[in-house]
Amino acid sequence: MGSIRIEGLSRKFQNVTAVDNISMDILDGDFLVLLGPSGCGKTTLLRMLAGLLEPSSGRIVLDDEDITNVPAKRRDVAMVFQNYALYPHLSVAKNLGFPLRVRKVPKAEAHERIEEVAQQLDIAHLLERKPKELSGGQRQRVAVGRAIVRSPRAFLMDEPLSNLDAKLRTATRRELTALHRRLGATFVYVTHDQIEAMTMATRIALLNNGQVEQIGTPEEVYDNPASVFVAGFLGSPPMNLIDATVGSEKGRVVVSSSGVRALLWPGESDEQKVVLGVRPEHLTVTADTDTDAAGARFQARVESVENLGSEQIAYCAVGSNTVCVRMPRPVTVRSGESVALAAKLEHLHLFDAESGRRLEWVGATDLTDFDARVLSGQL
Repeated sequence: MGSIRIEGLSRKFQNVTAVDNISMDILDGDFLVLLGPSGCGKTTLLRMLAGLLEPSSGRIVLDDEDITNVPAKRRDVAMVFQNYALYPHLSVAKNLGFPLRVRKVPKAEAHERIEEVAQQLDIAHLLERKPKELSGGQRQRVAVGRAIVRSPRAFLMDEPLSNLDAKLRTATRRELTALHRRLGATFVYVTHDQIEAMTMATRIALLNNGQVEQIGTPEEVYDNPASVFVAGFLGSPPMNLIDATVGSEKGRVVVSSSGVRALLWPGESDEQKVVLGVRPEHLTVTADTDTDAAGARFQARVESVENLGSEQIAYCAVGSNTVCVRMPRPVTVRSGESVALAAKLEHLHLFDAESGRRLEWVGATDLTDFDARVLSGQL
């Protein structure tokens, strides 16, 4: 078992609140990624889970046991640090066995566990080497192995891949994901790299200014961002976000801005400031002149086209905004050209302009049931 319940957890450093009243449940067997920009509180939260920092308020419960005030060495969790924290004077075998020696595990049992973990991580041939004789990827495996050998209830990892080059980072992501599946253990993993989060996590908790903006599966947070922050953080390029106004026109609910017009559904709506969002991959160049069709139309001028090999990104001016369009190669648009862009209704996102929170249209059973849809309050 390795479920963790966080209840109203906060941590202040003098006048700065690094973690602000966070509550969440980390499920047994979860691979939960704490994602967010530098300074958002994710490492502080992880260090409180490990017992390396004392919370200012709140509780941490591990499998129904309150461990808020339990010392780090007595918590049944294992930490993998960003810099690996290996003992330079000890061999790989002794680094792996150090946690077992501290717990006075019998030598025969410790030797068996070390050999088993070394085989799992493909470092059995390195057991007699010192850390200085290892590559970055090998050191990372030893650090993970030192955590695994304890058989803890949860693994806590603080950006363990940040010191690896791009190619090795990709390979190690797959290895950690496979390891999680084999162990069936609970992983809590800190990163600012959204690719790591999207490819490894069973769930993502996206943090901003010490608070949780959204928690959900990678698909949920990408496809249905709960706020402007989430929409603008996830994706490369991120979601296009345009200040707009929602209102009514000729019996239809309409979103409009400079160079943008989006028809939603039949009905009436009070005028309201919103942020309209659409992902770059959901925009297409169109010659369709049917401006009465549901969805959005953008009048754009192509500013530049970026070649990424398998695809290209067109950067377009729409009013005072720059809108990104992801297209397969070869693209047919060129810099300086005026184009019309289109997005389907189901690919549009609306956010409240003041709070930044997602607005939902509710009451419909499918995307064609426009009559029943009305803008709801904030989530």
